[in-house]
Amino acid sequence: MSFKKVKDILNRLTEEHVVFLKKIEELEKKLKDNFSEDILDELMSFIKKDVLEHARVEEEDLEKALEEAGITDFDIEALNFGHRTLDEIIQHLEYLIDLYKKGERKYMGRELQSEIIKTAQEFFTTLKDHFTEEEDFFFPDILKYDMERFE
Repeated sequence: MSFKKVKDILNRLTEEHVVFLKKIEELEKKLKDNFSEDILDELMSFIKKDVLEHARVEEEDLEKALEEAGITDFDIEALNFGHRTLDEIIQHLEYLIDLYKKGERKYMGRELQSEIIKTAQEFFTTLKDHFTEEEDFFFPDILKYDMERFE
């Protein structure tokens, strides 16, 4: 099996990182300037549709492509670990948004809107760090397998 499929997936993921970083900037600004249920819906839609599908491609499609290319010693679990951290933040964010939509305005004595923005910011920061980790460490580690074939 060729290494091309692996490279194609990595290219797609890296291109999506760029698109997602632009979307994050846009959402950060909207949350700060125009906080509303519509913005919260847009945020959760971005997370559930785009980010979770991106994670699925990394966890399933990339892993399968690595296996097909004969790369069995890359630690895909290290890559997936970052997704577990993001999942925990998403669950908390969803909980806070549900409270807000039910009319709550306080959470543990603090302004709920501020808590939602803070948690969204934590998600964005963690996601950006994850992208950096992938592009600086995981993806180059995967690509070195292709280079080793020509050494």
